[in-house]
Amino acid sequence: MVSSEYYSYLLRMWQVPDDGHLAWRVLLENIQTGEKHGFSCLEELMAFLGQDISSENNLVGEDG
Repeated sequence: MVSSEYYSYLLRMWQVPDDGHLAWRVLLENIQTGEKHGFSCLEELMAFLGQDISSENNLVGEDG
């Protein structure tokens, strides 16, 4: 299991046209596991990070 004490991500962000305005697109790669996740907005990214960190902390608490 990956240690919950340290998280390392590569974050790629770019903008694309969307109905006359620019929208963010995001690709997040977990450096430790190589797992990649794509998001269509910054809110989805933040929700994922909060959930990912919270679930890891819960797993560590159950074992330790």
